[in-house]
Amino acid sequence: MRLEPRDDWVYWMLLAHYASTETRKRFWRERPDDVGQFLRTLPDWDALQAHLVQEAMTLNLLCEQGGCLLTIADDAYPDALRQAQGLNPPLVLYALGDVGILHEPPLVALAGSRHASEYALQEAQRLTAELVQEGYHTVTGLARGVDETVAQTTLHYGGKTVGVLAHGLLHRLTQQAARAYMHALNDDRLLLLSELHPNTPWAGKFAMMRNRIVAGLADFLIIVEAGAELSQRNGKTVRSGTFECAKIAHKAGRPVYALDLPAAGNQQLLAQGIAHRWGEPTPAPQQGALF
Repeated sequence: MRLEPRDDWVYWMLLAHYASTETRKRFWRERPDDVGQFLRTLPDWDALQAHLVQEAMTLNLLCEQGGCLLTIADDAYPDALRQAQGLNPPLVLYALGDVGILHEPPLVALAGSRHASEYALQEAQRLTAELVQEGYHTVTGLARGVDETVAQTTLHYGGKTVGVLAHGLLHRLTQQAARAYMHALNDDRLLLLSELHPNTPWAGKFAMMRNRIVAGLADFLIIVEAGAELSQRNGKTVRSGTFECAKIAHKAGRPVYALDLPAAGNQQLLAQGIAHRWGEPTPAPQQGALF
């Protein structure tokens, strides 16, 4: 399923990327049906209007390349993300590929290190093949390492996969991914998603930010291999993105599993009760959780 361009998309872009925090808070309070009319009545409309033509051109380019925009008010926006506990769903999602995948359960998210061990990559391949053969589609951050292995294995076995990007859909990195996965995009078996403005370059903070979308889209999360929650790199304390993804999923009420590998992060997640060993039964979901 691919969405046709709409005139109101540009107003949603203004709301998501240029409106003040107070304007967005007011939007959440009022939930107006007509976002354009809502913005035009605000005191800061003149400042927002200055970006109107530029963003209309950005949207036109995105649509020319096969992309579209999902707003939180659209039926095509995934309910799993919109209703997830405490995840602060994005106002808009930019999409390239078949957005219908978001509504083809069951979806499982898999996460792991960019610098995964060879054994972890083998396990990711084995596990993904089993899940796809059981009818699951996959969700990843489409980074190198575990994510890339999961996506490629999903497609190899005839499944569908969603890649949540830490950069915009018009950025060169997305163009590279689109070329690498062109057949899957053309066959409606791959969806690329980003909440970021289409021209946004990759940044570590965006890689962390997209974890809540990876966790929120899926019915459950499997950690293949994670580094320690905190580690030292070049004299600085670094947080493991994979570990953070597990914490976010757990907080949102999603079941979290981890492979029982010797990786420090896996063992910490299991010891802290954030994750359960893959293959073992898990307690009932938290009350109010949505699956």
